[in-house]
Amino acid sequence: MDIETLVKNGLQEGGLLDLENRKIGTSGAQALAKLEALSRVSRLELGDNDIGDEGVAALAESPYLSNLKILNLKSNNITSQGAQFIAQSKYLADLDQLIMKFNQIGEEGARHLAASESFPKLTTLDLFRNQMGPEGASAIKRSKIFKQLSRVRLD
Repeated sequence: MDIETLVKNGLQEGGLLDLENRKIGTSGAQALAKLEALSRVSRLELGDNDIGDEGVAALAESPYLSNLKILNLKSNNITSQGAQFIAQSKYLADLDQLIMKFNQIGEEGARHLAASESFPKLTTLDLFRNQMGPEGASAIKRSKIFKQLSRVRLD
């Protein structure tokens, strides 16, 4: 099934698009990022899709994600490079929740997120099991950007 059909059939009232565990991969994420229908999505569930850093890069550059409130990217083989793409995205400023558990962003990825100015409204950050180590966790905790956070999960 192509990504456009998945979106058309999967977009629910209220803005939920659940594509979790659909094995869309990098190419699916890149195709998804180009769809104008994403502008109607407020909650995007993309867990367990093997999107990787290139897929995340395409999503982070998509102007159609500017209405997104919740982004779930758990278990997608995202490294520090993918975390950097997300941290630098100018289209994710309205995010309330960012879920990236079970990836491999490491200490460097945690630093990218901690230094980002892209998430002024973020209240939930889930980075559980990302091999960030104490330095990465410390960078997140000290971040001046994450003043609104009320729920944080780190390694």
